[in-house]
Amino acid sequence: MLAAERRAHIVARAREEGAVQVARLVEELGVSHVTIRRDLDALVDERVLDKVRGGAMLRGGAEAASASAPQRFTGSIGLIVPTSYYYRHVAAGVSAALRRRGGEMKLVVSEYDLDEELRLLDEFVRDGIDGLLFAPSIQLDDDHRPLRERLDSVRVPVVLVERTLPGSGLGGPSTVRSAHEQGAVGAVRHLLDLGHRRIVMISRGRTQTADLVRAGWADAIGQARLGRDALLLGADDLGSGPTWNPGAVELVLDRLREHRATALFCHGDENSLLTLIHRARSAGITVPDDLSIIAYDDEISALADPPLSAVAPDREAVGSLATRLLIDRIDDAGEPSAPLHVHVEPRLRIRASTVPPAR
Repeated sequence: MLAAERRAHIVARAREEGAVQVARLVEELGVSHVTIRRDLDALVDERVLDKVRGGAMLRGGAEAASASAPQRFTGSIGLIVPTSYYYRHVAAGVSAALRRRGGEMKLVVSEYDLDEELRLLDEFVRDGIDGLLFAPSIQLDDDHRPLRERLDSVRVPVVLVERTLPGSGLGGPSTVRSAHEQGAVGAVRHLLDLGHRRIVMISRGRTQTADLVRAGWADAIGQARLGRDALLLGADDLGSGPTWNPGAVELVLDRLREHRATALFCHGDENSLLTLIHRARSAGITVPDDLSIIAYDDEISALADPPLSAVAPDREAVGSLATRLLIDRIDDAGEPSAPLHVHVEPRLRIRASTVPPAR
C-alpha cells in the first residue's frame, strides 16, 4: 500500500471516529509502528490531524469530527455468499463496519447455485433491503452479460464481493475483492527468490477465486520463463469435490517425484495438504528439507508441522470496505457516480516450510 493510500485511510478513520490510535492502525494496515507514526507526522504537518497520546485526532477536535463524520446508517443490507467457510471472515468484516456505521445485515448462503442466488436477490429487494453485497457463483471466462443486465435492473445499490465482471463494459456494479492474482505471484516469487525452479501447483477449484489464483501463477511462471519446470495439478487430476479424490495424495506424491519438484504451491484444500505432508514424511520426503511448501489461504497453516508459509487474503478488510462503499452508495443514491473497483492485497506470511532447495 502506498503512503498516499495509507494516509487517506487514516484520515477517513479519523473522520469516522474523531481520532485514530497507532496500535489499531498498525493492525488494520499491516505496517510497522514507525511507518504509522511517520504518516501521522505528515498529516499533522499538513494541518489535518493533531497529535495526542497514542495516536492523533482530527484537527478541531470533537466539533470537527462530528461535522465531518458520516451519519448513522439505520437501514439493512443483504449479503449473498456461496459458502459460509470462506465468507465467514467477509461477514465478520461486514459486521465490524456496521457496528461503526449502524444498520443491520441479513446473510444467506447459496451453496454455489447462481439461480438460487438470483432468487434470493429478488427476495431481498421485495423485503425492502436498502443495498446488497453479492458474491455470485461465476467464473472468469463465463459470459457475464446476462448477470450484468440483471444487476443493472436491480433498484437498490449492489456491490460485488470477491468477484469481478471482466468484459462487461463500462458501468455496472462496484466491486471489492482480494487481489488473488497478486497473492499467487507473491507466493511464486518467494519460491523463486529462494532458488526453486521445479515447482508444482495444486489448484482444483472451479470458482472465480481459483481462476484468479491460477492466472497469477501463470503470470509468475511466464515471467520467470519456467516452462516445463512448472507443473499444475487441477480438478482433472485430483477431482473437483469438497475433498481430493481417493488416491489423490499418492498421485501428487508420484508427480512430485517424477517432476523432481523442490517446491509445492497449494491453493485451498488445507486439510488434504496436511495429509499430504504426513504421507510424504512416511515416504521419506521431508518438509522443508526435500520439499518447500507454501499454501494459499491461512486458516490452519500455522498449526501444521512444520508451520506452513502462506498467502493470507484479508477477507475481513474486503467485507468492511465493501460495506462502507455500499452505505456510501445508498446515501448518495440520487447522485449517480462512477463504479469503484477496489483490490485488497493479500499478505505473505513466511514460516518454516519454505527454504532454499537442497539440490
